[in-house]
Amino acid sequence: MNKKKLLALIPAYNEEKSIKVVIENIKDIVDGILVVDDGSSDNTTEYAKECGVEVITFEENKGKGVAIREGYKYFINSEYDICFIFDADGQYRKEDILPVCEPIINDEADIVVGSRFIGKYSDGANINYKTRILCNNISTTVTRIMSGVPTTDSQSGLVAVSKYAAKQLDLKADRWGIHQEIIIRAGKKGLRYKEVPIIFEKRMHGVSRLKVLKYPFIAFPVMLKAWIRK
Repeated sequence: MNKKKLLALIPAYNEEKSIKVVIENIKDIVDGILVVDDGSSDNTTEYAKECGVEVITFEENKGKGVAIREGYKYFINSEYDICFIFDADGQYRKEDILPVCEPIINDEADIVVGSRFIGKYSDGANINYKTRILCNNISTTVTRIMSGVPTTDSQSGLVAVSKYAAKQLDLKADRWGIHQEIIIRAGKKGLRYKEVPIIFEKRMHGVSRLKVLKYPFIAFPVMLKAWIRK
């Protein structure tokens, strides 16, 4: 059996303090890395290019959804077999990449989510832990109902898809809600879904830009449209 080629898709926005470390940390276990710089005002693009990886740069901030959709377009037209989303803030571990990709490598799944809830959070990984967990639980419950798949972590930033899955998803989200949309569309399209436990680390620098109380009002319409769409 031919070795499956792995592409890391790293959406990034003003992550100059961590992007080099994240790239260098995973270089030895992937076949390619694509950074999609979502209109950063810092040196994210320059630092990523210094690492010798592929970079797509937006002139202005368009949102994580657009960044991931652009990354999937690149993946679909590439030589790679599996694409996994890997956030640029350093909270996901390189040790979890291969376990997340393995069910696709073994033809047991089309999409695999690294779940923090069947895994664990490291100390200090989430400063608003209780509020975020509550919001994630609500989001995950709604996503589970809409998708019909047994998701436990609908907002995980470590998600692997096969090329077949990437072609089927038909994603529309521009900003927040993209991760729930991926899962809902996977269920609607009858894709084989799996989860594996992962460990979630503390951010290398800065704080999360996700606004917990605003998130549901932006994400839910995205989720509803993904559910209604054929």
